[in-house]
Amino acid sequence: MKNKIQYSLFIALVIMFSSCVREEQRLFPESAALRMNHAVDKAKSLLIDQSNVNGWVMEYFPTNDTEGYTLLMSFKSNTFVTIAGRNQYLPTFATDSSAYEVIGDMGPVLTFDTYNKVFHLFSNPIDPSGGNPGNGLLGDYEFIIMNISSDNVITLQGKKRGTAILMHPLAQGQDWKGYFDLLDGMNATIFNSKIPMTLTLKGGNEADSIFYLSNGVSHIFTSQTQDAIDAKSSGTNIPFIITDYGLRFAQPFPMGGDSVQSFKLSDDKNELVCVDEGKNAKITALNPADLFSSLINNKRAMVFINSDANMSASAINAYTAVDNGVAAYSRKLSYVQFVNDKNGSFSLDISTVRTGSANIDGFLSFTMTKKNDSDIDLAFNGFSGSYDANGKAYYDNYGGVSDFVAFVEGSYTIDLQGSALSSGLVRFTGKSDPNKWFDLQAK
Repeated sequence: MKNKIQYSLFIALVIMFSSCVREEQRLFPESAALRMNHAVDKAKSLLIDQSNVNGWVMEYFPTNDTEGYTLLMSFKSNTFVTIAGRNQYLPTFATDSSAYEVIGDMGPVLTFDTYNKVFHLFSNPIDPSGGNPGNGLLGDYEFIIMNISSDNVITLQGKKRGTAILMHPLAQGQDWKGYFDLLDGMNATIFNSKIPMTLTLKGGNEADSIFYLSNGVSHIFTSQTQDAIDAKSSGTNIPFIITDYGLRFAQPFPMGGDSVQSFKLSDDKNELVCVDEGKNAKITALNPADLFSSLINNKRAMVFINSDANMSASAINAYTAVDNGVAAYSRKLSYVQFVNDKNGSFSLDISTVRTGSANIDGFLSFTMTKKNDSDIDLAFNGFSGSYDANGKAYYDNYGGVSDFVAFVEGSYTIDLQGSALSSGLVRFTGKSDPNKWFDLQAK
């Protein structure tokens, strides 16, 4: 009886196994090796397709913690590729040709298996910046082809680092050198290297989906919530790459229970709008009042610009009076600016110089009060308590200085001039007198 039961169980297992085999055959009519060959052939054909003869754009990240780099590629045959680049390691446009293959491994794999001076500087153990000997920039040179979309966007994954990398066709007629010029122009529109630009990332209406992004000029944002800023905690790094439409994060960035990655520059060049399907996030500049405070608090000077285009007639008259008052003492007015002085106090800084001598700065303490996102009050604190001796000497002795201080005091509306994302130029317009205005430039 026991033998009959064992035999019956054996027969049942054989039937189940046979059924599974038949099911697998129905799902995969071709062998795994044949399916791999088809995938490899498809990838090769796409890369060298004559409709893409102008080349491919690779948005390359050496690791998930580094900024992205653009590389242009032209696959002329099954074995030959030309690669171009321009970045901090290749200051001038450079090209090099080498071999490549698409092989079957962990799926179809694109491998650049002979040395290319443009491409392999990222995977070479010799660090081109000299900072990581023996490891270099840690980049991959072999990539698993994870997906090919209907519009021929190829998603790659580095075999060693697992970094997600995109390739897409370069627009027909686009000059290769001109493409890097286009990226430089996009970078200049979004970021201003002279100021610590801070951007705000907003998604939906949730409080926890507002992040403050700084250090963008390095192409690695530092992201902080308001709570982290208040606690003076370090932020999270978000590496990204500049694209011909805006920018793309190395990885999806989690926010408000969702995530975002790709942003397009708006037509008015004042914001970056998320283009991920179903997402409503935007990257915008700080409001004018907070931007002004941020620049001052980050030890940047906001300089008065004495020109008809940057001052109203009344402001020019007040500024000229200071200039004349300084000249009466055989000195020259170097600049007038708002700064945080040597003690960290918000001050009006008047600097003068005599030929052959150093600048002498006089600081006049002010209070800046934010009323709302675009309105602030400026008030002179006088000389009670501690004060700067040079500032008091200027105020008491140089004609026009005391009048200029009185002119500057008041309530203002602040507007950003130029592209809001990268503007370091702000205009102050009197709340009670719109004919009283002046521009301050970040220095």
